Amino acid sequence: MRRSSCLLRVSGTIGGKPGRAVTMNYDEFAAAEKSGWSEDARVDAYVDLFAPVSDQLIAPLASAVGAAPGKAVLDLCCGHGNASEALVEMGATVTGLDFSPAMLARARLRVPKATFVEADASRMPFEDNRFDAVVCNVGFGHLPDADAVLREIARVLRPGGIAGLTSWREPEVSPTFQILFGAVKTYGDPTLAPPAPEFHLFSKRADAKKALAAAGFTNPTFTDIDAAFLFSDPGGFAEVFENASVRAAMLIRSQEPSARNAIRDAMTSRVQKDFGAGDGVWRVPFPATLVTASV
Repeated sequence: MRRSSCLLRVSGTIGGKPGRAVTMNYDEFAAAEKSGWSEDARVDAYVDLFAPVSDQLIAPLASAVGAAPGKAVLDLCCGHGNASEALVEMGATVTGLDFSPAMLARARLRVPKATFVEADASRMPFEDNRFDAVVCNVGFGHLPDADAVLREIARVLRPGGIAGLTSWREPEVSPTFQILFGAVKTYGDPTLAPPAPEFHLFSKRADAKKALAAAGFTNPTFTDIDAAFLFSDPGGFAEVFENASVRAAMLIRSQEPSARNAIRDAMTSRVQKDFGAGDGVWRVPFPATLVTASV
């Protein structure tokens, strides 16, 4: 969700019964991502409604990878260029990669000093050892094969290079996801959306360490970040996930019309009741995790 967008069309494998593997086909999810992030209206909604919370992760992310003059940095799943802009302002030489032409059009206008490339995150069009650092700001939840992308990041990093990767925290600790999935579970069917890859890879530290090590990374360091949505209208929460996302929007859109209305009303009611911050503002925490690791 953030939505910076990245895509590859693959089938992933997850563990099933002992001694067996269950193959999950993510083609429908991948196609929906590509279609959704080609829509100008959805991209504009993301920039207006969702980006303000993902922006809150950028300063610690850019600082963690040591962005500075003389550093070549890849902004993977760069979206509309919000992280690229910060990296350029710190003096880095920045290349952004995304699969969405609609996002890239906005990035090129926003950050003319960066170079932007339309490409697949699992098959980057860069030579080995190209970058001093790679950042990906809440992009991995949109990648059907995170392991393949981690291997590509390791390949394009120079020896001693650093990756900085963020993801939203899991529902057990995230009020945002508790509101969203609680409403869907109560009033709809959470199984209707197509199978999708792990959305919280880097906040699940044991899984993250395993995946990073398999791709050749060492010395992972984890930092939790306290981000939050701010709304002047509690109904804004439902609007974010209906109009400024693809993955959550798929889940909501797959419900019966009466269930969709009930889900929207339940989310609005919960925000209004429990997350008032005073002065006509509602604050809904949306915590994230930043991991850095080296090759």
